Amino acid sequence: MPSQSLAPLVHLLGFLSGAALYAMLFGLVARRRGSQEAEVHDKLPLVTSILGLTWNLSGLAAYGIRDLAAREPPAALVALAYAALGFLPAVAVHSVLRADDRKRTAGMAGAFIFCAYAISAIAGVLMFAGLGSGQVPSRLALQTLTWSYAALIAPILLLTRRRPGSGRAWSILALALFAVSALHLSNHQGGQESWFVEVVGHHASIPLIFTILYQDFRFALADLFLKRALTLIVLMAVAAGLYFGVAVPTLARHDFRSDVVAVGTMLVLWAGTAILYPALRQGAAWAVDRLVLRRADYRKLRIELADRIESAGTAEGILGTLSDMLAPALSSPEVTWEEVAASRSEVQAPGRISAVIPIVTAEYPRYELLIGPLRGGRRLLSDDVHLLNDVAIAAARRIDVIRLGSERVERAAREEEMKRLAAEAELRALRAQMNPHFLFNALNTIGFLIRASPVRAHATLMKLTALLRSVLRSSGSWTTLGEEMDLVRAYLEIEQARFEERLQVVVDVPEELQLLRIPPLVVQPLVENAIKHGIAGNRRGGKVSVSAHLDPGDGGGENLVLIVRNTGSTPSAVEIARGRMGGVGLQNIERRLRHHHGESARLTLSSLGAGGTIAEVVIPLAAEAVAEAHVVARGA
Repeated sequence: MPSQSLAPLVHLLGFLSGAALYAMLFGLVARRRGSQEAEVHDKLPLVTSILGLTWNLSGLAAYGIRDLAAREPPAALVALAYAALGFLPAVAVHSVLRADDRKRTAGMAGAFIFCAYAISAIAGVLMFAGLGSGQVPSRLALQTLTWSYAALIAPILLLTRRRPGSGRAWSILALALFAVSALHLSNHQGGQESWFVEVVGHHASIPLIFTILYQDFRFALADLFLKRALTLIVLMAVAAGLYFGVAVPTLARHDFRSDVVAVGTMLVLWAGTAILYPALRQGAAWAVDRLVLRRADYRKLRIELADRIESAGTAEGILGTLSDMLAPALSSPEVTWEEVAASRSEVQAPGRISAVIPIVTAEYPRYELLIGPLRGGRRLLSDDVHLLNDVAIAAARRIDVIRLGSERVERAAREEEMKRLAAEAELRALRAQMNPHFLFNALNTIGFLIRASPVRAHATLMKLTALLRSVLRSSGSWTTLGEEMDLVRAYLEIEQARFEERLQVVVDVPEELQLLRIPPLVVQPLVENAIKHGIAGNRRGGKVSVSAHLDPGDGGGENLVLIVRNTGSTPSAVEIARGRMGGVGLQNIERRLRHHHGESARLTLSSLGAGGTIAEVVIPLAAEAVAEAHVVARGA
């Protein structure tokens, strides 16, 4: 296809691309102007977008009429298009020089800005003045733009040479391209030029968009604008390539109006272009994120954050992890969090905080992530916002799960505490019941001795006093076997004062078992029952023996076996059962053993064939407790 015939297509693609890009800029600026961040200098990109839209839409209409309808477009439409184009370099100069806050050069910068707008205004007046003579676009207006802005490039370069960054180079490049465009247009006589000249001449204003955006919306340019612009440009290039490489040769060989092959080819190309668009958009987004912004891989970051959130066991751990990992990913020197009380109803961003991300849990307290100021004037981009929202939702759900689990654990702990307190209360009641029972029997013995032998009664009373002092001083739930045996020996001394030679006592408790922990008042009531039911009713008296040994137990532990035997009366099985049912001491022992050791401990009573009774208490012990008692006993 001849290059002249490509000009209409170049104009169509160029003006459509320019209109789309400037429309994106307009939407971006309009959205920002509606927020609290809007400032006075936001008017510059807004004016740029309006001028760019005016140029591209008017040019699309004018050149569409000329190239497709084969007639001259309205002169006023052409004058409007070129007048809008003439003001674009003035806005670019304003954008470059407005940030100069140095006192020495501020006045000079203001003068250059005024000159730029004056040049564009003069050119616009000349454009519309040409309507009367029929010379539109006006050659004088285009030459004025070309040479005036070419003259401004050098002083602007000198004025901004010490300014850090590369924004100045972008601005000068945009102005230079515009000068080339105006120079071409000033010499254009209405004939058809090559498609390359048409591109440079009519569509060189597009770099001005990037100039403004690079100055004011650098990160938004890359995220919201550059990705879409790059996708659109690549899509246009692919469409043009398919058209020139496939469609044009096919149409040259077939009649488009009647040939099925030509129609099918066009439909396939249209469908193929639509199918390629998602891949092109994804590729453009990847290129901008990785090559331009050098951002973190948010896909991997999401996975890592999810793993860290799931492995954390507290709300503080989750929020601390988020703060540590999000700060480098967002280029922020600090990401912190704070607790939100139920009385706070509105999220407010304090000073030097670029964003506040609420973490809305099911119940208060809730939390907020405070994103500090981003480095390099960066703003949160769309992917950043999506990431933060997703992370906030995941963190809130995990905190809810942790709180639910903590509530269950606390509830179980409270229930266990209530059970423990109830058991301790019952044990204290049993102990309070046991002490008066023991005291009552001991006083009976002293009462008997007062009549028989006052001297012995006094000595026995002293022993009882010491014994009661020891019993009442020990109020814990546990005692040692040695302390229990001291109590038993003291009690037996009191009873021997009563029965004299009628009571014989044998105690066989190894020294290494003296430190084993057992519930208190387990052996003494058995000894008391042995004397009361076995010795007291027998005229000849009898013998009471107390022994202790270890037997292998279940689960790797051992059992402490305490045995109290007595001679004398031999009760029947019915009498033993009746005694267990009505005896305060025996029931007390069984209930306390059950409280401390459950069903593993037991108390058994049986009759001896030769006369007498045997009581056996089995208490389970952990192997560690037995080993520790042996070590302490050897050390003592």
